[in-house]
Amino acid sequence: MLFLILLISGLLLGVYSDITTGPSNTIARVGTTVMLPCVTDSKTCSDVDWTKQEGIQSSVAIFRSGSGMLNRDKYPSERYNVSSVDGCNLTIRDLKLNDSGLFSCSEAKDSNAMTRYGTLVVVEYDCKTNAGDDIAEGDVYNNTCSAKFNPSFIKPSKIEMSGSGVDSSVQSADADTVVLSYGGKAARSGVPKFDCALTLLADQRSPPTHDKNSHSLLPLCTLPSRKVMFPVSEMNCNSGKKEVQISETVQCSPDGYPTPTCECKSDKTGETLNCSKFTVPATASIGDTYTCTASNTVSGKQSTSTVLLTVTAESPAPVGMIVGIVVGVFAVAIIAGVVGYFLFKKYKLGKRDIKNDAAHPLNSTSVESGPPKPPRANSNQIYRPHTEVHYAHLAKEENPHVRPTTRTNPPSSTIYASVTNA
Repeated sequence: MLFLILLISGLLLGVYSDITTGPSNTIARVGTTVMLPCVTDSKTCSDVDWTKQEGIQSSVAIFRSGSGMLNRDKYPSERYNVSSVDGCNLTIRDLKLNDSGLFSCSEAKDSNAMTRYGTLVVVEYDCKTNAGDDIAEGDVYNNTCSAKFNPSFIKPSKIEMSGSGVDSSVQSADADTVVLSYGGKAARSGVPKFDCALTLLADQRSPPTHDKNSHSLLPLCTLPSRKVMFPVSEMNCNSGKKEVQISETVQCSPDGYPTPTCECKSDKTGETLNCSKFTVPATASIGDTYTCTASNTVSGKQSTSTVLLTVTAESPAPVGMIVGIVVGVFAVAIIAGVVGYFLFKKYKLGKRDIKNDAAHPLNSTSVESGPPKPPRANSNQIYRPHTEVHYAHLAKEENPHVRPTTRTNPPSSTIYASVTNA
């Protein structure tokens, strides 16, 4: 019983779905496809109507709940379609200028229900420039961006066209074309990039459900930046110096676009050298000259720049070379000092007097002729084996300071030295 009462009450009172999302302001190109949303809490087309108002004319029905698509002559099925998937969305294909207008979706059976509005502006645009690849310095260029639309279908909306480097151009819907131009004389820095875009300003009409703060931006085109040709005006060699030295490396960098051809020529020998980098030959003489020439062609005219280089002196040794020489001299001096020290030490050892040798002193009281003898029987001396016996050969050669190294039986003229423990 309660279920029947609620069902009958709902039918009498008309409980319908609420629209949660409606169409928004949209700007689109001719030939493209656009989708205008209308989503209810039931996400179906139940009790949803679509209408379109063109300019100040009365609204025309496009879709009606329970009847489907209407006015097929004006809204052909091959281009206009309403889908009930995830809402009741209107899709328009192959857009034309006359598809512009104010679209609305509303609940079909509730006159008090909220209606959602959105303005669609379809434009046909064109972007062009007279700046070609051969534009030269001083030539006048002009970038133009234009958009055409049907003004009678979108009154009182406004279109704003904007471009990089220029002020925006705002046109009311009374005009059917918006044009934005930017130009001037080409400079060496080049023709700047030009971006062009359209903005649909918020429609200030009365429906409270129309988003007055909603803007739609449509980028139309981008005209790329271009290089500007200019003649050779200056040849710069070695930071502007006109004097060079023998064995010096020379670098020349001419300006100009297209990139100039460049060569340097010896006025003495006629030898042609690479302009970007060459070395003055070691065989060059002071007073020799080199003529460096750069040239290019702009707008059918050839331009030339020439620099005369004069040899004035020999190139000084590089700092790195000087440092290397100094370091090498110090290294040789240190090595020579070390070698001399060891040679001197060896020479001093060779001259050492055995009699004054601290390691093996020869005590005159312990020196006897002949081999060492054991102590006498009545002596109080305790006999100990000799801990070490050295034989010194007194050489009679011309160099008496040669230290003996042999331990063999010495020849004549020999002193026997006995070294005992202290």
